[in-house]
Amino acid sequence: MSVQKRKFRQYVNCFMIRLNLSSGEEILLNPSPNRKFRGLRIPGSVLSEAIRESYTISQHVYQHDLLVITLRQFRFVHATRVIISELNNWLRLQILLSGSIENELPSGQRELLDTGQYQLTEQAAYATQFPGNNAVILMTFHLSPELLNSLGSPERLVPTSPQALPPDVLDMVFEILKAPFLERFRDFYFANKVRDILFRHVAAAPVMLPGELSAKQVAQMYEADRIMADNLDGSITIPQLARQLGTNFVTLKRNYEKVFGIGLFPRLMQRKMDHIKLLLENTDKPLKDIADLAGYQTLPGFITAFRKRFKITPNDWRKQRRG
Repeated sequence: MSVQKRKFRQYVNCFMIRLNLSSGEEILLNPSPNRKFRGLRIPGSVLSEAIRESYTISQHVYQHDLLVITLRQFRFVHATRVIISELNNWLRLQILLSGSIENELPSGQRELLDTGQYQLTEQAAYATQFPGNNAVILMTFHLSPELLNSLGSPERLVPTSPQALPPDVLDMVFEILKAPFLERFRDFYFANKVRDILFRHVAAAPVMLPGELSAKQVAQMYEADRIMADNLDGSITIPQLARQLGTNFVTLKRNYEKVFGIGLFPRLMQRKMDHIKLLLENTDKPLKDIADLAGYQTLPGFITAFRKRFKITPNDWRKQRRG
């Protein structure tokens, strides 16, 4: 490990948050073993948690020389206002993967962030209103000045209001969360993914959402996409997904295609095959294990599906990619 990285990792607490309830009570996050955690996590991250009768909060922190990635999950039994202080002043790219929150800035301005929205912000202190009995999952990329300067146009990365997350950026986020790489490759992979996300933000036009859908319906479709991406093993069916979201199969399929421009099943298969290729190229997992992770009941069924899509068997594809 480089001297720079050792020094950098001494400052893990700088990428924590100070949380206070509106009553003034401080919420303390304590180190916790990652292996016991159930839910979304960042590979290679450090976990801290606060678990009480009225709330559960977790934070995964992944540190890199040029950036820090945090994944914060909140669930309050009742609607709760929390005073949040970020313990660093880097520019942050915040992506709300689940839930809905309202941030109140010191100026009195209020910003609503819904599932499937993101923003760039430098605001270090703010109050957040969390809904009752509803999970909120917030992924944040803390961007060092060195990283911003390395992109060549740091002046184009400035604070923004909340806006819709492009579907390809959502894919990049889940590629980070499901990255199979060992530590020596992980830093390089994560840094490049974050650069891709920032380039997409700067270079692409804003996402145009269908006007006939309400903000709640759009957020519901982003929630559907998150749940699918987190269950590539087929542990949840599309009818089950519809019921979980409080809608029906037909409405889910119709609204999903309006938001993402692609059907539910084709997008699920695209994601699944992309993840399979990543595992084939970058791990030594046996084909049977990869088939299980992708939700295939049998190895022949997995091989047939892969060959039908790519005109080559998984084993031959792996050999080609590895030279």
